[in-house]
Amino acid sequence: MFSARRLLTAMLLPTAAGLSSFSWAQSSVTLYGLIDVGLAYQSRTAGSDANVFKNPGKTYSQFGLASGQAASSRWGLKGVEDLGNGLKANFVYESGVNATTGTSTGFTRQATLGLSSASLGSIDLGRRLTPGTYAFAGIDPFDYNYDQAALSSSMGATNIRLSNMIAITTASFGGFSLLGGYSFDTGLGAINSPTQAGTFGTSNKFRALSLGARFTSGPILIGAMYDMYFTPSGVNAMSVKQWNVGATYDLKVIKLHAAFGQNIDGRVNGVKVLTNVETSGGDGNTNGAVFYEPGARTNQWMVGISAPLGDTGKVFASVQQLRPGGDFTFGERGSQTTSSIGYNYSLSKRTMLYAYYSYMSAPDMYASANSQILGAGIQHKF
Repeated sequence: MFSARRLLTAMLLPTAAGLSSFSWAQSSVTLYGLIDVGLAYQSRTAGSDANVFKNPGKTYSQFGLASGQAASSRWGLKGVEDLGNGLKANFVYESGVNATTGTSTGFTRQATLGLSSASLGSIDLGRRLTPGTYAFAGIDPFDYNYDQAALSSSMGATNIRLSNMIAITTASFGGFSLLGGYSFDTGLGAINSPTQAGTFGTSNKFRALSLGARFTSGPILIGAMYDMYFTPSGVNAMSVKQWNVGATYDLKVIKLHAAFGQNIDGRVNGVKVLTNVETSGGDGNTNGAVFYEPGARTNQWMVGISAPLGDTGKVFASVQQLRPGGDFTFGERGSQTTSSIGYNYSLSKRTMLYAYYSYMSAPDMYASANSQILGAGIQHKF
């Protein structure tokens, strides 16, 4: 007679075997995230060029809750499986969140599947930050955050995400590593482009190449990156290039930050502080987009500092500038200069308070325009 005990044992054995296999594979999935919310006062003044601004010289302001000031609010899932012999499979699904409304971006912050090896490096497929972004990590005192204070306001390609990308990073050899990636269809907006993306064909897409190099040794960090953004092929095909080099030197009591670079034949990414200032034309608001303009050129630089204040505080500041050159054909131009200072205070390893102020003259290099922001808030990681 087949007893209930034997039946239960027969049902549980496959489950136990599966659990044993799961443990042996050393797989794990982690839920993680960050919530950042606070208050912000913003003031923006339109420039003097009537061809760009519907109300030249008019000032707009707002005060209220803001999400993602010290870091973008997000949540995600990441997993890893040990395949043996130092090889691992990994994935990341990460979604941006507006903490003031609860709305989500979908998994547009990152969606990748890849392989990694401690001795060789890693390869990722999908949507993520560019190799150039990773090469430059740590050089910005504001860590690409705090709204217009971020280094990407002047050096857009130092913090940008691309879709449909294959990205490779070598292991570190003597503190030196190389990074490279190619996007078959970037997913970025295109400003002033004479060609449109096709529905089929590799060369009919907006594509990008991103390269980076990184060196760390003791107190020294050096990063370099070079990106190219291509329009669809054809008679009027063109590309925009951006290169940047930067470094930090840690003196313990203070860390020094500096960077320099160029945009060639247009602009890659940038700040969008002129949103809602009633612009009627031009190449402004390049955040998440590429402006193609043969002959246009910019020089950009940044100097900054960061320093600990006691065991739980940190202060940081920078001055950065984006200077127009070459043939910018639209609007009255001026040098975009941004001066910023910030402070954060850790209540624990996962929770901190912060405050910052940033003033930008000639945003998007439009003469007489300006933008300023004063913000404070709280951030929690989980």
